[in-house]
Amino acid sequence: MKTAVIFDSAGTLLKAYRVAKNVRTGQITENVASTNMVLQHQGCALVAMRADSADFLDKLNAGTTISAFLASSSIGLDVICRRSKCTTDRISQAAMGDTQATIGDMRDAVAAVKLKCKDIYYVNMGFVVDVPHSEIPYVLATGGRLFSGVKQLIRRLGELGVDVYIASGDNRKSLSALARELGLPEARAFDALSPSGKKELVIKLREKYDRVVMVGDGINDHQAIQAADIGVLTVQQAGPRPQILYDSADVVIDNIRNVEEVISKRLPEGK
Repeated sequence: MKTAVIFDSAGTLLKAYRVAKNVRTGQITENVASTNMVLQHQGCALVAMRADSADFLDKLNAGTTISAFLASSSIGLDVICRRSKCTTDRISQAAMGDTQATIGDMRDAVAAVKLKCKDIYYVNMGFVVDVPHSEIPYVLATGGRLFSGVKQLIRRLGELGVDVYIASGDNRKSLSALARELGLPEARAFDALSPSGKKELVIKLREKYDRVVMVGDGINDHQAIQAADIGVLTVQQAGPRPQILYDSADVVIDNIRNVEEVISKRLPEGK
């Protein structure tokens, strides 16, 4: 039986450290669940900046608004999740209408991640867009490092004849580096995927494989977990999760290394 396993990255393969800065109050909140921030507010969307690293921020004026920077640069945006059915163009237009969020705010979020996440693996940046009001109420930054045992897990899955994929909302550079670190073909790392994009990948791979397993940790993995032959929810990354995630998963694990046991029990003998 031909089996594929799809892993989310941040919170699943990587222990993620996320912070959000409230643009109006200046308050920085640690260990936020960014997708939950969006889903709790009607008309909001979570957007990631398509940047290879955060280094470019140091060359910019801290007082420049994010909207002005986006208007004058070639950096694109990826919509990771949205509370309403707003189009990507409408979300981008709303972000461009903001007048308060600045490059300095983004720097503060990135600095907070680097301060707490010493052996950082990557930094991703983004913001929440309040579409009806054309505002950016929060800027966000995320850093992460591999959970213990991930490399050994990926190697063991390969020995079992399982094909491993990564599906994430993270940027291409982060995913390519992660794939190389784990010894996976870069063609099996899918970046900047929305929740529906992860689901579509699961459906596509089900046409090619006898069994597809989806492993994720957050609400943005919900659709893919539901669509998979075996949906695995990992709760190794601490934080609240909606009950719908637990209800849709076939298996709940508290250590990523347990994925091997889940798959081995369901593979036919001799596989």
